[in-house]
Amino acid sequence: MFKVILFFFAAAIFSGCAVNVHTIYDKQVDFGKYKTFCWMNGCEFKFSGPAYLNDSLMRSSIQKSIISELKKKGLTQDLNNPDLLVGLTVTMQDEQAIIYHRAEDTPFYRPLENDNKVVNYLKGTLVLGMADKKDSKMVWESFAVSYMDLNPDFSEKEVLKGIKLVLKDFPPKK
Repeated sequence: MFKVILFFFAAAIFSGCAVNVHTIYDKQVDFGKYKTFCWMNGCEFKFSGPAYLNDSLMRSSIQKSIISELKKKGLTQDLNNPDLLVGLTVTMQDEQAIIYHRAEDTPFYRPLENDNKVVNYLKGTLVLGMADKKDSKMVWESFAVSYMDLNPDFSEKEVLKGIKLVLKDFPPKK
């Protein structure tokens, strides 16, 4: 039984496909009134995240993915008079799990080996928030949390997949 649990834990960490998405929004807001958007910081896209992800290709990929998904949802980018201000934050944490072996785990238990194994992985969080520019208040926020291997795939295709997941429930249904 322990090996089955260990297998599923390791599979979840190393597959990178176990993504939990949570969305919160102001239920009093009519999201149909929003037609335009730009970035929170003076309508200039800013990346907030780890330095090794803050390169021009990654920023461009994230920015294009967000614009593409918001356009599919009927919004257009307006640098002069936006309805919504969009902000993005990415965090990556190095984490580890210690997996202990027991003698009952035969035939997989090898008494000559260490009694535990350390598994290193990354915990990534992507937060996308939207604020009503006129009212100066947050109206929608979604965040995705995923466990991944130490060298995750940050290709344009994978970035788009992550942005699609975060924006899946935008705009919220009434």
